[in-house]
Amino acid sequence: MTDGTGGPPGNFSQILGDFSAQADAMVTAAKEGRFAVSEEMGNAYKAALQEYADNWGKNNNMFIQLAQAPELGTSPYALDVGKHAALVAEGDEQSALTQLDALREVVTRALDAINTAMTNYKNSDDQNKETLLKIHHD
Repeated sequence: MTDGTGGPPGNFSQILGDFSAQADAMVTAAKEGRFAVSEEMGNAYKAALQEYADNWGKNNNMFIQLAQAPELGTSPYALDVGKHAALVAEGDEQSALTQLDALREVVTRALDAINTAMTNYKNSDDQNKETLLKIHHD
């Protein structure tokens, strides 16, 4: 949305793509055991991400309303402007609703990665504890 149609500055699709790639990298690293995070840190990350997900759910009806052409009048110009507003909201892969849905999916993947990373941390911590106990008993 850098063509003057509105939206955040810069290429939001690129920014979202970067977030998506980072979430995918987190998922991959967590599944491979290369990403581990303590319960405290994981819970802090999850709280921030969950707040977004919760707010997305609460505001979903308002997001859907974005795709409805505003009633600006009955003149040809007003109708064209209304159609354009609806197109910006839900017209293609760069539209506001599409981007909001994509961001929600990124947040969901990041939450999954953090849950896996928390399990990795706990498993690693448990293994280290067992190793230390074994060394202590030997």
